[in-house]
Amino acid sequence: MKVILLADVPKVGNRYEVKDLSQGYAQNVLLAKGLAVLATPHELAKVENRKKEMEKKKQDEMNAFEKLIGVVSSEPIVIKVKANEKGHLFKSVSKRDVIDAIKSNKGVIVDEDHLVMDHIKEIGSHNIILKRGDKKGECEIVIEADKK
Repeated sequence: MKVILLADVPKVGNRYEVKDLSQGYAQNVLLAKGLAVLATPHELAKVENRKKEMEKKKQDEMNAFEKLIGVVSSEPIVIKVKANEKGHLFKSVSKRDVIDAIKSNKGVIVDEDHLVMDHIKEIGSHNIILKRGDKKGECEIVIEADKK
């Protein structure tokens, strides 16, 4: 019996895959629990449309991420923090601080999951990696001592 999986099912298949399974397992387990639907021509067409929509959405998100990398990497972002005479910060600069600085300087919002960095603990120039999927970009963050 051919079914279309509506969710990832361990040891069976992934979401939107068409599987040919035994009738008992398909009816008593997958169809009964709402994990699959019968593979009718109408349902197959719906699944193909969903796949196309998901692929288009993913491509649009990747294009938006590439534009974000272009905006963020165009010039360094300056963050002013309190530091001692040796250049050590009183409070380390975290991902949240970098995201807030990017938002205020460039006007774009970066997701915290896309930043690859350690806490910054010293004054100077630091490179931050922006990553989403297989796309990567760099952003230069300049930490300066606040003279207050």
